[in-house]
Amino acid sequence: MLLGSTALWLTTFGSTHAQGRYVVGMVFDQANQIGVNQVTVTNKRTLQRVRTNTAGRFFITALPGDSLIATSQTHARAGIRWDGSDKPVITVNKLPYVVDRSYDLAEVTVKAKRYEEVKREIQQLLAEPVASRTVTGEQAFDRLADGAGVTLLYEMFSKEAKGRRKAAVLAQEYRRQKLANERMRLLVDQATDLKGSEVDQFIDFCDFADDDVLQATDYDLIRAIQTRHKLFRSGRRSLRLSPDPEQK
Repeated sequence: MLLGSTALWLTTFGSTHAQGRYVVGMVFDQANQIGVNQVTVTNKRTLQRVRTNTAGRFFITALPGDSLIATSQTHARAGIRWDGSDKPVITVNKLPYVVDRSYDLAEVTVKAKRYEEVKREIQQLLAEPVASRTVTGEQAFDRLADGAGVTLLYEMFSKEAKGRRKAAVLAQEYRRQKLANERMRLLVDQATDLKGSEVDQFIDFCDFADDDVLQATDYDLIRAIQTRHKLFRSGRRSLRLSPDPEQK
């Protein structure tokens, strides 16, 4: 039994080790040392492909010695052989004809700006009180403290007030669903090579709860998306978004 357990552990360890560890790297412009958005970074050994975010940061799985290749519409192809150090950096040179190809970058620019807008809208949404179909204890206390007992009774029992509360709940739920979906789409576009109807299928496959998508950090959500992407490509079943075990 012990021998079998040892063999199983070695097999699991070997498989995990072969895949590599999770790496957070950066792609910088050679001229100004600013992070470059929407650069595709490929691990030549595993063929995993990811995209940089607006800060030039990318998330990929690698082993020391792996070749990481950066390609972009705006910059020349470049790469490094990763030595296992923290935060690998790939430096790229801007192509001389970028200005002539500015129309190609319109969608990229819009997506980068839109993602920042979505994040601001999410923060505003999370800061709002949660809408309720009933008068909460805190609201009732506030009304009584203000001497507005009649107002309290009206808000608790009138059809008009109940209708307003129901409409507020539905509107808030709609905003949560809409923002969660839009954030997922923008990050799926950044972290995977999925396009068109595959994106819809993948989001359904992930089945992440809206609250998880809204509250997760970029790092955790992109990592979860990349993990689910491997399962999606292999045809395996997905799981709900769960906390990073390394952070427990």
